[in-house]
Amino acid sequence: MPTTRLSRHAIDRLNLQGWADLAGQRARAGRRCRRAQDAARAIGYPRGAARAALIALWLAHQAGEAVGPACALLQQRCLADADREGAMACTVLLGAAAGAAGQLELAARHFVRARALASGVADSLHKVMLYRQLGIDALNRGDCGRAARSFLLALDGAARFGSPAHRVEGLTDLAAAQHQAGNHHDALPLLHEALRIVAAHRLAPQRAEVSARLAMCLLDGGRADQALALLKPFYDKPDARASLLCLAAHAASLLGRLDRAERWLARGEAEAARSAHVEPRLHGWLVRGMLCYLRERPGLALRALTRAHGLLDGNRNAYFHQHVLHGLASVHARLGRWRPAYQFSLQYQARLAAVGRGARDARLMTRALEKEIRQVRAERDRALATQAARESDNRRLRHLNQALSHQILHARAMQDGLRQQALRDHLTGLYNRRHFETCLDAMLAEAEEKADRTPIAVVMLDLDWFKRVNDNHGHAVGDAVLVAFARLVESQLRTSDMVCRYGGEEFCLLLRGADSGIAAYKMDDLAWRYRQLVIRHGGHSLDGCTFSAGVAHYPAHGRGRATLLDRADQALYAAKQAGRARVELAAPGSDGVPDGEPPALIDEAQQAL
Repeated sequence: MPTTRLSRHAIDRLNLQGWADLAGQRARAGRRCRRAQDAARAIGYPRGAARAALIALWLAHQAGEAVGPACALLQQRCLADADREGAMACTVLLGAAAGAAGQLELAARHFVRARALASGVADSLHKVMLYRQLGIDALNRGDCGRAARSFLLALDGAARFGSPAHRVEGLTDLAAAQHQAGNHHDALPLLHEALRIVAAHRLAPQRAEVSARLAMCLLDGGRADQALALLKPFYDKPDARASLLCLAAHAASLLGRLDRAERWLARGEAEAARSAHVEPRLHGWLVRGMLCYLRERPGLALRALTRAHGLLDGNRNAYFHQHVLHGLASVHARLGRWRPAYQFSLQYQARLAAVGRGARDARLMTRALEKEIRQVRAERDRALATQAARESDNRRLRHLNQALSHQILHARAMQDGLRQQALRDHLTGLYNRRHFETCLDAMLAEAEEKADRTPIAVVMLDLDWFKRVNDNHGHAVGDAVLVAFARLVESQLRTSDMVCRYGGEEFCLLLRGADSGIAAYKMDDLAWRYRQLVIRHGGHSLDGCTFSAGVAHYPAHGRGRATLLDRADQALYAAKQAGRARVELAAPGSDGVPDGEPPALIDEAQQAL
């Protein structure tokens, strides 16, 4: 479809996809935001153009550019357009830009306003970004406990709204909080899990960031050789970032490879000079001081470390504080300046003690969170069971969710996997058959209790010739087809609808408020989209895929779960017998009335006739 013909809904969807790509696919995010911006201008859609411009500003910020003035103008546009979510996202970017530039007080004011705007915004990836930047701001201020809580909120939001790239981002941030708190052993498993996800989903752009964070942990643990080996695939690339080059130079200098460290540091300093962020410059001056000290140039080392010390007010990261203070103490001692050497040594020891206390506090916080998780999970499960039995309990459940939202977000980040295994199919992520049937029973019971005749459509789907896919291309391609079909169906459903993997290549849909005719129309549309879908996996490409479907609905074809599913299954069998790639409607009951009609009503009808 040409860009200029995109609808507002399509532009919004394109912007959401671009926003999601900020985590791990920045080049693709740039392409999508440019396309959305062009399309929004073509049809006169200011909100769509503003959201696309916001993505472009985030990309510029991630590249180290200054974005404050442009973002402030965009924030005013969003407020004038009553776009509260867009204004919140702009304010978060303003806070992130101020924090990266070392303006911590200005960043604090922006984040206070962003949190006020967030109170009227539904949970989304924009809120995930808010929680993440609040955590980064807390790290810049040296508050590891608050950073860990914010990162847990971001990690939970990533699990609900994001992609594997967002989960990698959340794990890396949480590891950074643990590392700064002095819990290196707790940070390493988080980073190894992030690398496992990177490898499993081929998230190449994020591998360098996770590797750099892991290398920093290894450096702090005295394993400079392992850190340098971990960075080897990245530091010789022409587009290597300043932070990674400074880290490689840091490791090389600790290993005595001073010439190599000098080359990497020179490149890192050049990159840092072009960046609006304070951390790369701080790290560059720190490593420059180390190199001068090792080359017996204490005067130059003192000058470099003093420059690094002057930047500490803009970045209170404990890692840099410790190394800068230790370096200044060593250089002053080398120059025979014992009084300042003693003062910096005292500050260094105080910082070490503070980190030790922070590590203990972080461990205690983790234990407290685990206790909260057990309590909240038990209460949450009871609430979910009540919701499945009676829809009228939704209001009470929402009230409970609001009261427990903070604890639930922590609980989901750490233990939601166990609950999901009981409800979800492991391959497609759809609901499984048992949970689907439980929900259908609850809906039918409620409809009967209220004498509600609002139709509920049940659709049985079977992917045509699926065995041939497995036989000709392998089970991995077959799995890819199932996952692609699941995502397609999910994208076309309303929030009130439901889909499950019923077994093998068979799926079952539940459409509230839809009779057989409406359901059949929706299935025809879905079949058209499935035929247009191109599925690629492992060098194989499939398109033109089809499915067969059978449709029944309550109460016309039955009032019980077993009857409805049986009627839909019979219709599916008829579709397959008729040649596949079609949708068939269930036939009425053999006696001319819907199954499950009370005998008394049948007698009254016969007497009336």
